[in-house]
Amino acid sequence: MASSKLKTLCIYDVLKKYTDSEHRVSADEICKLLKKEYDIKAERKGIYRDMEALINHGADIQNTTTGYYLGKRDFVPAEIRLLVSAVQSASFITPSKTKRMINALTQNLSIYQKEEIERQKNLGSVKYTNEEIFNNIEAINRAISMRRKITFYYYKKDVSKRDAVQHNGMRYMVSPYAMIWFQDRYYLVCNVDGHDNLTHFRIDRIKGIYCEAVSWRHFSEVSKFKTTFDASKYAASCVNMFGGDIVTVTLRCKNERAPEIYERFGTSIPVKREEGYFTTIVDVAMSDGFLSWIAQYFDSIEIIKPLDVRKQLKEKLFAAYKLYR
Repeated sequence: MASSKLKTLCIYDVLKKYTDSEHRVSADEICKLLKKEYDIKAERKGIYRDMEALINHGADIQNTTTGYYLGKRDFVPAEIRLLVSAVQSASFITPSKTKRMINALTQNLSIYQKEEIERQKNLGSVKYTNEEIFNNIEAINRAISMRRKITFYYYKKDVSKRDAVQHNGMRYMVSPYAMIWFQDRYYLVCNVDGHDNLTHFRIDRIKGIYCEAVSWRHFSEVSKFKTTFDASKYAASCVNMFGGDIVTVTLRCKNERAPEIYERFGTSIPVKREEGYFTTIVDVAMSDGFLSWIAQYFDSIEIIKPLDVRKQLKEKLFAAYKLYR
């Protein structure tokens, strides 16, 4: 039998689990639930005193003609639903961890709200199976804060659907700078030893990560950032998380492409208007990802300069033309 000294806390748990604005309980019903859930005997008069104590402590307990219910919670159902959807759609969160996280998120709700959210269908994303993902995130975060290098093995699926180790089976050694969540995938932004640029690794493809007792290479040596690595600004310069040297590009766009341009590069970019078009200048990580992104708007976004980048896109489009002619 649970200690009666815990009765007040148990009453709060009962309200949290069994009540919301549409489901209320009377003092008598609370007594029954205390007996059922915690084997605690209680009387109505004692319930009233406990309710007063909880309210004085700051609990948002509403007393109505049809009973009590817990009002304000840490998260409202809409916020929990949003977080659950994010967890469900994140490919890098494995099925087992998805289930555990959703269960933890919905503990804040009444059983009725929890059932409603649990009925919502999975958003259909493909879930990966690397159970090391959370350990990877913790290890990377620790290495970044300690300014240490990390080493790991990196895997990709081969044509036989097996995990194939990359880099000739050797461990990568990198200086980690940031983790970026993009299109439901989590990426590590880092510098690989022996190179003078930034590159990305899918965190769900990393295994056997280890934080080395070696200081990292400062990001100012391999990027335009000098004192702080601005992950959001860097992510805005990358298209589909393809890395590459940062290049300043001038784009001439039809007005209907404004939503895509602002969504990709933000609204602080310079814009020069003309009849039916606008011109803007943006910094991008030059890569096939950027060229492919531009190519999908082949008749409405034009690369003006640099000329070598314009030439690269022209060659890419011509290669596609030859494939389909």
